[in-house]
Amino acid sequence: MKTKIITTIFILIASSGFAQSDSLTPKFRPTEGNLALELDFLPFSESGPIDLKSFQVRYFISPQLVLRAGFNFDRVKKDDELPRTFQHNGNSIMKFNKYEMDYTLWGINAGLAYHFFDNTRVSPYLGIDIGYEAKAAKYNDEVNSYNSGYPSGEFVVAKTEIENGWGINEVIYDPWGNPVNAFTVHQRAYSSIKANLVAGTDIYIMKHFYAGVELGLGMETIKYKEVTMKKDGVLKLKFPEKKDNTFGLNFNNAIRIGFWF
Repeated sequence: MKTKIITTIFILIASSGFAQSDSLTPKFRPTEGNLALELDFLPFSESGPIDLKSFQVRYFISPQLVLRAGFNFDRVKKDDELPRTFQHNGNSIMKFNKYEMDYTLWGINAGLAYHFFDNTRVSPYLGIDIGYEAKAAKYNDEVNSYNSGYPSGEFVVAKTEIENGWGINEVIYDPWGNPVNAFTVHQRAYSSIKANLVAGTDIYIMKHFYAGVELGLGMETIKYKEVTMKKDGVLKLKFPEKKDNTFGLNFNNAIRIGFWF
């Protein structure tokens, strides 16, 4: 919410400067043949103010016409070992349950934008952007149990393998209030294609440095991959592929900061 308030103020400041120009403007704005590198600035983000998982490159064909390409990448890998104590022949024995979760996300987009008011520090623009994104995910665990059979008990390790997602066992309640064990898929693997009409504003604050905001109107098709769960090598659950289509406004709540050279 705070970021959106700052962004709104930023747009109002930008709007007030559309008609301003001065003799120093050419020194502050890129021209034909210049490159620019952009990052997202999120001042209230818990992960830090600068998002290093994505960036955008611009190439100025002319002061008004700009080619743009963006890239994003994220990798999360978690390995946990949780202790569990069993009583065996009068002794306490500790075993460790193992959990492994992994996903990789990457995307690329490209587009073309036309910038207005080439003799001012404030540069509103319109453009088009298309992109592709893909995510891969998997989950594995090894959970210990104790089978207290006759004549002596034994330890058993159950192995779970999930492809194209992370699995979590949760307790939900039926319409009559009775608890029911349910298996929920998180971080599901997918691939997506999207296209947007974009509108934004850049403000050239000082030489080689600018900041801006952007929003888009477009559509996205997401294809979620089949998710399978195996217990000790035996297939137990399968979630089939599915496809979602969305259309509407998308708002980048980050302030874009860029450096051109």
